[in-house]
Amino acid sequence: MNRAVANPRSIDALFVIESLRSGIPTRRSTRELPDLRQEISERIQHDLEQFEQDQYPPGRILWGQYGQGKTHALAAIEHQALDHNFAVSRITLSREISCHNLMDFYSEAAGKLRTPDSNIDGLARYLDRLGLDNVRRSVIFQPDRYVHNLPVLCLEAYLLAAGENREKLYADLMGTRLPASEFRSIYRQVCGERLPALRFRIHEHAYAYVSMMADLIQLCGFEGWVILIDEAELIGRLGRISRMRAYQNLGWLLGWASGSKPGAIYTIAAAASRLQDDLWYGGRYVDRDNMPPLAAERAGAEGAHEAEHDMRVFFKRAISRDSLVATPAKHSALVALLQEITRLHGIAYGWEADFDVERLLKHLGAQPVRTYIRATLEHLDLEMLYHEDSLPEAGVLAEHVLGSDGTDDGGDGAAAAPEGDDEAQGAEPDSADEEFGWSQF
Repeated sequence: MNRAVANPRSIDALFVIESLRSGIPTRRSTRELPDLRQEISERIQHDLEQFEQDQYPPGRILWGQYGQGKTHALAAIEHQALDHNFAVSRITLSREISCHNLMDFYSEAAGKLRTPDSNIDGLARYLDRLGLDNVRRSVIFQPDRYVHNLPVLCLEAYLLAAGENREKLYADLMGTRLPASEFRSIYRQVCGERLPALRFRIHEHAYAYVSMMADLIQLCGFEGWVILIDEAELIGRLGRISRMRAYQNLGWLLGWASGSKPGAIYTIAAAASRLQDDLWYGGRYVDRDNMPPLAAERAGAEGAHEAEHDMRVFFKRAISRDSLVATPAKHSALVALLQEITRLHGIAYGWEADFDVERLLKHLGAQPVRTYIRATLEHLDLEMLYHEDSLPEAGVLAEHVLGSDGTDDGGDGAAAAPEGDDEAQGAEPDSADEEFGWSQF
């Protein structure tokens, strides 16, 4: 049997099979395989089309149990958005990148920004085509457009700079911030004047970088910025204060918060349903009830009402009909998917693959989509190599899933938050100056 990969068709099929085997969806796999979430794709399509009328729809949370295809759905949405001329960032949350520090989140998102016609992440090649005069005539230089003017000054200096200074300023624009003294020195060199006196607090002003990036993306010729967040349930691993901030930042990115809006940004956050069970409606500290008054307390008298209101809106909208749900796939859709996988397996490895997928579905019973895929691949591998016509057992296929810190999370990536405030857990203190640092220019 000749299993050599000899033509582009077999190479494409091999890439799809190996992406399924590794559990990492790719643009190629989302193109080649049947869409199990047609209803989700249609709602996303409707939202993206609103950008053509300069309307920016609020984002959505995608809920689903472990293994029901949330990550694959995000990959499909990425492909969908790129095809509609959006810039896209797809991020998987972790203990380090979990929305509670918006600047860290922005640095990750900007660093992974993809565009339809480029294999290189970021916006450097597009920014290099912009002239300073064009940027100054754009909305970016409108007074008070952002909560802080620092990213605008950084962009201005970047467009005037050359060589190493230009590279450093680009890194700052992408969220890897320069030390205050170095930024001040570079600004004076390239702009010929002192940097205005500014105080930048990351906790308060990081929104400016995110919003300006959305405007820059549109100025570079794209419809807007689609931000896709996977494993949002890992917010639940944070302490109370950091968790509150993560909810606030996520609500702002989704366009649910009152006050300033993020601009031409469309955010989808995928989360395991267990987050609701463990922290929103269960456990000793119920976030849905306790986070709104905590947000009011931390905001102080002047901002207490708005902070509490926004937090209540967040929890209400997160489980409203506006949210998306990755429900178990229909039987007919599963059959079509597994038959296509069988066909691609045969093309990839050059053999006559033939598999009764109905028999497999009946054998395994109700399982996550991922289990059916793994079972199909295992059966096809054994049949191809050893001519064995055996069906794997679901228990053998079950994955032992670890959380981002290596602890057992019960199978879906979620986990109850630690008891007590962040300070008691050894996490970052609440003071904005101490937690995130601030720059006095």
